[in-house]
Amino acid sequence: MTFWASPAGQLIILALGWAAIRLARRILRHRWPHDLLTWDLMAPLFLLCSLFLIPRGAGQLLPWLVIGWMVIGIGVAVLQAIHNHELLYPKFLKTFWRLTDLYWVVGFSLCFLLTIS
Repeated sequence: MTFWASPAGQLIILALGWAAIRLARRILRHRWPHDLLTWDLMAPLFLLCSLFLIPRGAGQLLPWLVIGWMVIGIGVAVLQAIHNHELLYPKFLKTFWRLTDLYWVVGFSLCFLLTIS
């Protein structure tokens, strides 16, 4: 079990998750939603793998990453309310989730680098 909590194990979990999502997308290509990308389903894996790196040294960075994630959600909501004069849930959710994907890729990378250093 300690291997899966190590940085190398986290990379393997991410690679297996990526392969499983791509395989499911290929098998279900006619039923797979066209707007749903592989990256959209990888954000929870990046968050989970970041959580597994807490005992290895990423514990001091992760609360700040979660606070930043909340600030992104609030910022997207405020910007859409100002720009569109309304907050449409589907548009907000799509924009927020795409930013979440990018944010947690960077967040996991920082936790990973902090762990291996």
